[in-house]
Amino acid sequence: MLSKLYKKYKNRQRKVQCEKGYATFHIDELSIFRFSGWVFENSKKSAESCLLSFKLNNAIICETSASVFREDLKNSGIGDGACGFNVEPNWQVFEEGENVVVMYVNDVPVHAFNLTVTNKQLMVAMTSQIHRQIELAKTEIIESIGSK
Repeated sequence: MLSKLYKKYKNRQRKVQCEKGYATFHIDELSIFRFSGWVFENSKKSAESCLLSFKLNNAIICETSASVFREDLKNSGIGDGACGFNVEPNWQVFEEGENVVVMYVNDVPVHAFNLTVTNKQLMVAMTSQIHRQIELAKTEIIESIGSK
């Protein structure tokens, strides 16, 4: 009980003031495994892509350029269609329970999301990372043996 109250107090202390109307966006997926969607800075006249970052307690979860071309965006007249993003977040930043993730466009906070993370999701993310590391190590060993 006390830990829940402390967590609520901590979250109130961290509240970020978001700039409404700075950017238009849509989130397709926001999970411990993937952040994807599109974003367009409303004041931009050029086709320059936005720098997009997601933070939890001022720690960067992931950072990317919103520059992936999407035909659906071009057909809808959203920029030149190259406003999409698809990135894997750093799962190690998350805590079990509710996480307040803030989305920044060109270092301007535009929206805060509540993302609930379960212990099972954390374990799956950790296991996936271990398997990727094993595969990378196997590939390096095979390449080093093959070059001899």
